[in-house]
Amino acid sequence: MTQQSRPSPSPRPAIVGHRGASAHAPENTLSAFRRALEDGAQLLECDVHLSADGEVVVMHDETIDRTAAADSPLRSGAIGDLTRAELDTVLLEGGERIPSLAELLEMTTAPVFIEVKVAAAAKAVAELLQGLPAGTPAADSTVISFHVDALAEIRRATDTPVSYLVEQVDEQAIATARELGRQGWAPRSTGSAWVRRAACMRPG
Repeated sequence: MTQQSRPSPSPRPAIVGHRGASAHAPENTLSAFRRALEDGAQLLECDVHLSADGEVVVMHDETIDRTAAADSPLRSGAIGDLTRAELDTVLLEGGERIPSLAELLEMTTAPVFIEVKVAAAAKAVAELLQGLPAGTPAADSTVISFHVDALAEIRRATDTPVSYLVEQVDEQAIATARELGRQGWAPRSTGSAWVRRAACMRPG
């Protein structure tokens, strides 16, 4: 009697530093990303917006209001209305500053999930990705977004993988997924535990 071979175990989910190690350092700061890498993160996740003068900056919210420190010279305002020079004056907790996506991509030793929070940032993100040296960890990054048009812009300009996110599977999400399927997109699993209530897709 031949011995049945056991099925190979499923691969373990990757460890993702969501906004960096945000439990140990201010979220979406270089310190948080460094700590995540030191703690063994295999991937990083960040959120990006576009400043008034066209620089891609790393921050989750549309404004600086929640994360600016009490002693920050500038404590309120929309990122899209502020220049990079103005954002450089913002102090976060622990004396941290708002990083640019370029700074993160230069320092990371792991690929990054780059969530484009506003569609207007997609072109600038694509330009940064185009300039990355092949074979570097940052060059293996993935762009994720709730904005299909932002992902389409990335795909037109780069070979970077993209994933479409939805908050919940409702009629609108299903209709969008069907339309993406007609356009040649295919379901994709990121294998990342941090993606909650998200349907991830990419062009096939």
